[in-house]
Amino acid sequence: MNPKMILFDYGGTLIQDPIYKMAEGNSAIFPYITENPHNVTREQFSDFVKQLFDEIRQLRGELIEIHEHHFLRYVLEYFGIKLSISIEEAEWIISTTLGDNIMTPDADKMLKSLTEKGIKTGIISNLCWSGNALERVMAELFPEHKFEFIMTSSEYIFRKPDRHLFDLAVRKSGFKAEEIWYCGNFIDVDVIGANNAGLFPVLYDNSDIYDRFHKLNDISKIDFPFHHIGGWGELIKLLEK
Repeated sequence: MNPKMILFDYGGTLIQDPIYKMAEGNSAIFPYITENPHNVTREQFSDFVKQLFDEIRQLRGELIEIHEHHFLRYVLEYFGIKLSISIEEAEWIISTTLGDNIMTPDADKMLKSLTEKGIKTGIISNLCWSGNALERVMAELFPEHKFEFIMTSSEYIFRKPDRHLFDLAVRKSGFKAEEIWYCGNFIDVDVIGANNAGLFPVLYDNSDIYDRFHKLNDISKIDFPFHHIGGWGELIKLLEK
């Protein structure tokens, strides 16, 4: 029986895993600086951001998220830097400079097919960017598609595979967990996390595109029912059976 809703991961699933340009992204807000009392250079700013983020990553572990607005506000105030734009716009400029947002092949056709079949959709993503930033990306990539909700870990503290995000998504959906599929590209986080929360997992495993998790995925870890697809056309065919 087809699901009533399909939830998706974001990076590596609906969009291709970007190759990040860290130095360019971190310093992309420099044209908008109005005050820089310590004459911090782009390189100094980028190096500090990277070092601080690495420190926070070690402290937080894998299951707790930070929010880009809080992180960026700390860095700016640390250096006494002031901008002519809001934190929200600074986040957008940094995030879109860090890496290109390119949809995975046929993602738009797949989403259109789900709409035609009456299957609801949503997103759960491990992401330090704000939910508004991700909504903006999705609106640009899929302007004709309406997601029921878009959830980023930054807005809800918890990171997948912790089940809190999945549990909240189920409650927001109005459906039972067993009526929902979850599609993601990382076994440890997406497939196992979804299964532990009672959702039916779908592993998106497209070997034709770059994905840093390909080499980390170990199918032998999966000892429960799931679907394994190499492209979105396969998902559409599954729903037509």
